[in-house]
Amino acid sequence: MGKVLLLFIGAILLEIFVFIQVGAAIGAWSTLALIILTAVVGLGLVRIQGLRTLMEAQQKINRGEPPAREMLSGMMLAISGVLLLLPGFVSDLGGLLLLLPPVREALVERFLSRAHVRGHKGHTFTAEYHYRQDESRHGERLQDKQGTTFDGEFEKKDDR
Repeated sequence: MGKVLLLFIGAILLEIFVFIQVGAAIGAWSTLALIILTAVVGLGLVRIQGLRTLMEAQQKINRGEPPAREMLSGMMLAISGVLLLLPGFVSDLGGLLLLLPPVREALVERFLSRAHVRGHKGHTFTAEYHYRQDESRHGERLQDKQGTTFDGEFEKKDDR
C-alpha cells in the first residue's frame, strides 16, 4: 500500500513539474488550451474506438465466443478516457498510449496470458422440465397473457 501511495504522489508531482515547464515555455493560456484540446480530441477517439470494440464484442457473442479481449480492450479505453480527462500532460500521454491499438493489444495479451478464461463449450447439460399452468391465489387459471412457468432441474456432466 505504501508503494501505491508513493507512486500516486510521484505522479502528481511529475504532473505539476510538467505543467510548470510547459506553462513557462508557451504561456499559461496556451497550456490550458492545449489541455482542453487533448481532452476533447482524445475523448472523441475513445468514443470511436469504444463503439468499434463494442461491435466486435457483440459479433463474438453472436458466434458464441467469449469476448474477453474486447472486454479488456473496452476497460482500457475507459481508463484512457479518464486519463485524458484528468488535467495534465503525463496523464494525457498515458491516455493516448492506451488509444493506440498495438499498445492495447499487447496489454490484453499480457493480461490474458496470466488469466484462465473458462467457457462452457464442451460441457453437456441434461435437463428435465415440468410444465405448470400458472394459477391465481384462488385456484383460477390466469389469462394466457401471463405466460407459463417452467420448473426445471439440471445436472452438469463432463464430456470426458
